[in-house]
Amino acid sequence: MIRQKMKKLGAALVLCTLVFSVSAPAMSVYARPRKNVRTNYVADETAMRDTAGKVQKAFDEKNIDELSNLCAYPLAFVDQNGNSKWIQGKKELKALGTEQIFTEEMREVVGSANAAKIQPDKKGALKLGEDGGVVLKRVKKKWKVTKIEVKGSAETGEKNMVQAAEQFQRTFYYRDLETLSKQCSYPVKIYFTDGTVQDIQSAGKLVELGENKVFTDDLVNQVNEVNAGTLTEGEKIQVGGISSFWMEKTNGVWKINMIVQ
Repeated sequence: MIRQKMKKLGAALVLCTLVFSVSAPAMSVYARPRKNVRTNYVADETAMRDTAGKVQKAFDEKNIDELSNLCAYPLAFVDQNGNSKWIQGKKELKALGTEQIFTEEMREVVGSANAAKIQPDKKGALKLGEDGGVVLKRVKKKWKVTKIEVKGSAETGEKNMVQAAEQFQRTFYYRDLETLSKQCSYPVKIYFTDGTVQDIQSAGKLVELGENKVFTDDLVNQVNEVNAGTLTEGEKIQVGGISSFWMEKTNGVWKINMIVQ
């Protein structure tokens, strides 16, 4: 009798165990705690606005050292004449000089953006300024300046002439033929060291010549020995010595119209 009751009790325990194992949800060994998405978003937004504020401060103070630390390289750079190039590092950015980057117009468009309300666009780009300005993006989980587009100046006169001459000098210094092709008025006349003369009809034809054909050592050296601040504005301006380039105003914009090697 006792043995029969023990068998019934054992059977009941087994049945209960089976029922519990079926009804109780299984705990996955791969289950991970959910990340706090809201906290991560707020932290990233704070970092974004903090970086934007630092960029604005750098422009306000004309602090090129601070700005160079906030950039990702290569950095897209567009000057006030619309010429674009890739800046490969801090040293190259600093070589552009504060006057070319921190123009009055640039400081105004960058500084006027409300850092407390700005939001990145659908592509993740955060813009400080619309007509020219600065673009920031996330690079390796940090917000960095990836593009600087200098807003052009509406002023005319000696100041623009000096700035144009300095920009052209930098183009010769870096032997940047692609940029030079955008800084010339066509046809541009070139007097070569072998005594030949060519009228180059387009930017494409100039680029086809190649950097070594256009930028001789004497030409680069003599062009960059000139202090652009001492130039006097006229119909045509020579920058350099025997080897030089000549610039003139075309439709209110300074362009190179002749190169003498």
